[in-house]
Amino acid sequence: MTETVMLVLPQTVLGLLACLFILGASFGSIPRGSWNSWALLGLVAAGCTLHFLSDAVPLGGTTAVAVDSLSRGFQWGCLIIGALFVLMARESQAKSETAAEFHALVLLVICGMMLVSAANELILLFLGLELVSIPTYVLLYLDRRDYAAQEATTKYFLLSILSAALLLYGFAFVYGLTGTTHLSVARGILTDAYAVAPGLPPTGGSVLGVVALVLIFAGLGFKVAAVPFHFYAPDVYQGTTPFNAGLLAVAPKAAGFVAMIRVLSETMVGFEVPAERVAIILAMITMTGGNVLALLQTNVRRLLAYSSIAHAGYMLIGIAVGFWEAWNPQRSLGGETGLPGGISATLFYLFVYSLASAGLFAVLIYLPRPGRQIEHIDDLTGLGRTQPLLAIAAALFLFSMAGIPPLPGFWGKLSLFMGALNVRSAPDTLHYGFLALAIVGAINAAIGAAYYLRLVAIMFLQDPISVPQPSGGKPAFAAVLLAAALSLALSWPKPLLSYVNGIGERPGVVAAGDPDPPVYTTKVNKHRTEVGSP
Repeated sequence: MTETVMLVLPQTVLGLLACLFILGASFGSIPRGSWNSWALLGLVAAGCTLHFLSDAVPLGGTTAVAVDSLSRGFQWGCLIIGALFVLMARESQAKSETAAEFHALVLLVICGMMLVSAANELILLFLGLELVSIPTYVLLYLDRRDYAAQEATTKYFLLSILSAALLLYGFAFVYGLTGTTHLSVARGILTDAYAVAPGLPPTGGSVLGVVALVLIFAGLGFKVAAVPFHFYAPDVYQGTTPFNAGLLAVAPKAAGFVAMIRVLSETMVGFEVPAERVAIILAMITMTGGNVLALLQTNVRRLLAYSSIAHAGYMLIGIAVGFWEAWNPQRSLGGETGLPGGISATLFYLFVYSLASAGLFAVLIYLPRPGRQIEHIDDLTGLGRTQPLLAIAAALFLFSMAGIPPLPGFWGKLSLFMGALNVRSAPDTLHYGFLALAIVGAINAAIGAAYYLRLVAIMFLQDPISVPQPSGGKPAFAAVLLAAALSLALSWPKPLLSYVNGIGERPGVVAAGDPDPPVYTTKVNKHRTEVGSP
């Protein structure tokens, strides 16, 4: 128990600080502008504790917390992206009456993201996802209280509740199938019940497991804004502030994909074939729907909402490849003992996308005049002449999202598409489903480049309509430059790719074919699974 408490110390630091912020809001003597500095210091403190725990003994098995390379790397990414968002909010919250509550909610969102990556237990994982969602409901209404904001908040709240119910129902089916809420133990039970020799297709598992798979995909599909669970995103992005839209584009999506990896890719042994098919279908319709509809948009935040949907489709390519590699470890790009290459590509692309997306929304936060937000793409006309450094940074983010070499978005897309092309139905035969997925992905990358390049052309090839008077403040401008610098650094992707490719299996997880499953034993017949006690 003491070790577990120590291992969630970074999340505890952020959670306690958020509680102190909310309590401190009742004391009017504390300057409103100081909350932002305290929030940054809190992120630094969480980073120090995370570094202190970097040498901790990895835990798995029946513990509620998993310490591995995936959780550590993801938590560092959360702190970096979180620092960018805190910087973006400094100017707008400097005189706000709700500055303390605002920063407390942002810290809780970051805490929830970090908790999701470390969760080795379904209940803790669900709590982490809700710790991302619930503060977001309040944030959507806190900064902007007009009719559009109320509509956006209500839509997101109601649909998020529906997705949480679907996800919890799917988790209940997993518990019914395995008799445990611990992910590592559940994997051991399913491995003992359904695993076959490497290279042979899984037997398909039970109907109960397939139902759980579909429900979990639906619940997490809302978090990552995958089609057909995406319909809330454009209206919510348009109806809220650029800061909230940026947070929605990054936080729920990142938490959703990591939860997808934890529950589906790493745990649901024996169900890889149906999961692979569902992921292929979702990836194709999500990429295509997001990119085609983005072409029709004139509102900047609505366009970026459809763009975020399309990027979720790209990342689902890696999830689909990961399912295939799970039962073909000898042909995995990640090797037989490491994380599947498709999952590694998804994690790399997730960080690259998060940086570029945060940078773009930082541009929108910095540019507005007092009392007037950037709404339409025409508001960016001639930005290359009036704000050249800002326009160059924005173009860098757009080029990265479009996949222009040598920017990190190119390497991310290349990793995902190469992973799909690496899949074989036989040693010398391409898998036609994954071949089609790679082709559809390449076509969608070209479609996406069209609307990204349209924005670049508007900024650099047209005369400015008016001279902007940015009111976002220097911290937001600093966030733009930091995100741009990190994106440029990742144009040499080898260090980050080496890290994600080196992420091995989770501690305490039983490999396929291991005759000694942990703690529990199983009896499986054609129709049901009975779980015995230890």
